[in-house]
Amino acid sequence: MANKDFNIIITGTGFSGVCVAIQLKKIGFHNFKIIEKANEVGGTWRDNSYPGAACDVKSNLYSFSFEPNPSWSRQFSPQPEILAYIKHCVKKYDLDEHIIFNWELKSSKYNEKNATWQITNQRNEKLTANVLIVGNGPLHIPSLPNIEGIDDFKGAVFHSSKWNHEYDLHGKNVCVIGTGASAIQFVPEIQPQVKNLYLMQRTAPWILPKPDGDFTPTQNSVFEKIPLVQKLNRDFIYYLNEAQLLGFMYEDRILKLGELIGKRHIKKYIKDEKLQKKLIPTYRLGCKRVLISNNYYPAIAQPNVDVVTDGISKFTKDSVITNDGKERKIDAIICGTGFHVADSFQYFNVTGKNGLQMKDAFANGPEAYYGTTINGFPNLFMMLGPNTGLGHNSMIYMIESQTNYIMDCIQKMQKQHIKSVEVKRDVQDKFNAEIQKKLIGTIWQSGCKSWYITEDGKNHTVWPGFTLEFRNRTKTINLNDFILEKENVRKEEAELV
Repeated sequence: MANKDFNIIITGTGFSGVCVAIQLKKIGFHNFKIIEKANEVGGTWRDNSYPGAACDVKSNLYSFSFEPNPSWSRQFSPQPEILAYIKHCVKKYDLDEHIIFNWELKSSKYNEKNATWQITNQRNEKLTANVLIVGNGPLHIPSLPNIEGIDDFKGAVFHSSKWNHEYDLHGKNVCVIGTGASAIQFVPEIQPQVKNLYLMQRTAPWILPKPDGDFTPTQNSVFEKIPLVQKLNRDFIYYLNEAQLLGFMYEDRILKLGELIGKRHIKKYIKDEKLQKKLIPTYRLGCKRVLISNNYYPAIAQPNVDVVTDGISKFTKDSVITNDGKERKIDAIICGTGFHVADSFQYFNVTGKNGLQMKDAFANGPEAYYGTTINGFPNLFMMLGPNTGLGHNSMIYMIESQTNYIMDCIQKMQKQHIKSVEVKRDVQDKFNAEIQKKLIGTIWQSGCKSWYITEDGKNHTVWPGFTLEFRNRTKTINLNDFILEKENVRKEEAELV
């Protein structure tokens, strides 16, 4: 017999929050709320609406396994289609009635006496839950550059995830900071509009050709009428992506082949040898996130683009000055500087048992058990937590795996009258020691500076293994790994279970 008063709060309406909510309904659990800081759903695919925004995982894999979309327009979905897909899932599974919009989580505190979480929003309003599932993900806190004079600049300044669609870039001199995943998508879109584009590159990324293309109406029709065809296509993409891990962890020759393809990709579009030299990375393929694009190099080969590698010294009210002393007049600054990922947890105001702050628990780097549960924080489940990131496959697969794990735990809590679950310290430590050992000798630890790595040099971001292994290890929860607090139930109630 389930506890009818047992309730759950989920944060965020991106893929993580929506997946958890759908699966809760599928196991017959409806007493939950989803809190959302914005006034519509979508998570990172709502926030990142910059020109050219698209996924770098193929559409048929970057979607829920239980909710295929036969109508994708392209192999790699553009942002509007992904956002529409999330909204479709919310509507189909009647999640609207569970969502509280404009409710931004500011703090959460665990009450040890009654094993509940009290959460507070920006208006100091409070909600209480038996279980808190953090689904707002790591890609929602923009990383802004701390450069002298940027606050005094009189022109437009915005981050790619907060794109100013009201600002007209036509005929403007624009400074773009960063050459990561976002920048390589929006730079080709704005290059034809601007007068001059000064692209501030600190580190050249590895960029491989993007095997993109339109789905034909015939293909869409086949996907709709014969779902098995789309499933087989999804499986093919999955296993092809999974094979890339062999290069990242085991076989150096695969990476060398990728580097050769990357260099040829540069030389195909960039004829200026001086510019070629700027664009060839000085680190091994895979140490940082590998990017894919067909239009980035053609765009930066244009005469109105200047790839600047001298580093920014400071900004003035109307210019950018680089370390070589050169001053360039600019009208706007666009920050393609990514997000706080490895250090995102320092921004969480979460208080667990005995007043333990999450930022203190993670002082030496964030660690969790399967990126999901954390010692000292009972009844809290984190989606896409430490060491669940991927450099080779779809994060949706990891989300579904974590969701399976959480659903199994919730069902066992209900059936066995468990009041709270908290992963044991020694279990968590042993797991993370295993993770760090596996990372030794991998491409991610080969010496480059990336958002995978914390300041102390540890990788608390990437899952160092096949995603299939993660799926198998999170199919069910082993309650022996947890400190359990049981509810007090009358004998006759227990007998009804």
